[in-house]
Amino acid sequence: QENKRFTWDKKEYEAKAKERLNKAFDDLRAQKYGRKPMLEPAKPQRDWLQARDGQLNLDEKAGRCQVANMGLAANQQAGFYCKVCDCVVKDSANYLDHINGKKHQRNLGMSMRVERVTVDQVRRKFDDLKRKREEEYAAKGDLESRLEANHDEFERQERERKELKKQRRKEKERLESEGALQMSDAESSALAAMG
Repeated sequence: QENKRFTWDKKEYEAKAKERLNKAFDDLRAQKYGRKPMLEPAKPQRDWLQARDGQLNLDEKAGRCQVANMGLAANQQAGFYCKVCDCVVKDSANYLDHINGKKHQRNLGMSMRVERVTVDQVRRKFDDLKRKREEEYAAKGDLESRLEANHDEFERQERERKELKKQRRKEKERLESEGALQMSDAESSALAAMG
């Protein structure tokens, strides 16, 4: 009869313990003689975390019902498909969490760290934003001309509304007069039939 209990592989764990002790001994020796301890090989350098360039269109699937078929390929299943990670997320909130998450950013080649900026970079950014805003205001025109254009548009709409109201009233009066004529014809024929 075979023993179903888990047994430790003593040789494997003994080798790991010796390796750990040897590493600690090497580090102590390096400190004693003024050398730097041996470091593990450096991981590949990742880019700083960056803002997304495009807009996310999370509303495109809003209000739609889709049958979940697990036999299909990942990019054809119901839900939001991530091309970078080759996975499907079932709702927009989880999709947003996924694309902002560590795994997705790592697959994009970014770390979760943000680049430190200097005061000069912040000032330049504020200057750029201020310049863009001033250009937008200049393109739109000054406040007076915009107010005048809005006033003219409002007056034009008001005239159209009054004209439409007048036309409706005339149409109603015309229909009532035609209805009265038809009514009198009907009354006269009914009276003639009575005798």
